[in-house]
Amino acid sequence: MSEKYFLGCMTQQGFSTEFGRLMETGGRFTYILKGGPGTGKSSLMKRAAAEFEKTEHVVRFYCSSDPASLDAVMLESSGVLIVDGTAPHVFDPIYPGIRQKIIDLGSHWDERILAENSESIIAVTDRNKSLHARSKRFSVALSNVLNDTFNCAMGCIDEEKLEGFLTRSCKKILAGKGRGQGLRELRQLAAMTEFGMMTMTETLESYQDIIILRDDNYACAHTICERTAQEAMRRGYDVILCPAHGLNNTAYEHLLIPETGTALVSVTPMNDLDITAEKQINLARFYDKSAAARYRGRLKMNKTTAAGLADEVYATIRSAKAVHDEIEKYYIEAMDFEAVEKQTEQIIAEIRARN
Repeated sequence: MSEKYFLGCMTQQGFSTEFGRLMETGGRFTYILKGGPGTGKSSLMKRAAAEFEKTEHVVRFYCSSDPASLDAVMLESSGVLIVDGTAPHVFDPIYPGIRQKIIDLGSHWDERILAENSESIIAVTDRNKSLHARSKRFSVALSNVLNDTFNCAMGCIDEEKLEGFLTRSCKKILAGKGRGQGLRELRQLAAMTEFGMMTMTETLESYQDIIILRDDNYACAHTICERTAQEAMRRGYDVILCPAHGLNNTAYEHLLIPETGTALVSVTPMNDLDITAEKQINLARFYDKSAAARYRGRLKMNKTTAAGLADEVYATIRSAKAVHDEIEKYYIEAMDFEAVEKQTEQIIAEIRARN
């Protein structure tokens, strides 16, 4: 069994990820992979994930800049994490040699080959950085527009009507006490990628009770996810809250309650998810119509503007990915992948020895 998420995403404050909390809690041991692009970090993690998935639950964390590439793996029973510790998600040991170990894949490259291509490597690397900076600027503009919609909508929620719905809903999906500790984890189920807003819907396949929350204005869906999570935690259920990338990760768009097999999944103009589920709720009924009417023109303009900005973000990410592929070619040429494979086997053997 496996779950899939993104390691994180780029926000106004830079790259945002909650993975550091997994490293700091639960007594897990972390292998931190260091090395340039194309040095085999993702392949090493894919190999380890495939090996241990035969016997235990594996959680995969993908790269939002390249959704085919792994950024981290969690082996739950083994209590082991493997993570790409290079920019933009830099991780360093907290307790070196005790809880974390650095794996330097750069030790397997031929520096003479890299030196021969140094000018080209520097040129494409700088171009890649420039494209990511451009993508971030468009992402900031998009977040500002979507947050304006969100804030307008928050002021239009019919609180009495929504509270009544939440009371009834929680009674149905949160029967009795949970067997957990009332813990909350934040995981990135969706992120902006070269393919558009991408949601790891495979993760939802293990949830039997999927409730679709249709919300053009984001605010009601966020409120339902947040308040349901609070009630679930109060009753002893562990929950997974999934931040909304388009809203700068300051609001929630999905809620997963593993123990009950329940998933609250928002469908918005940003993700446009097509998920088959028996329970679908149109959240328009929880907005006060007279209050929302005051913002009708503004919300319509925001929707059009957001769509255009999102397209620019996706296009720039695609361009950055193409340049990143150029960078990888130089490092792939310089790598001794037989040595990387041997190191991979050694890490797998070490993990087995820990069990």
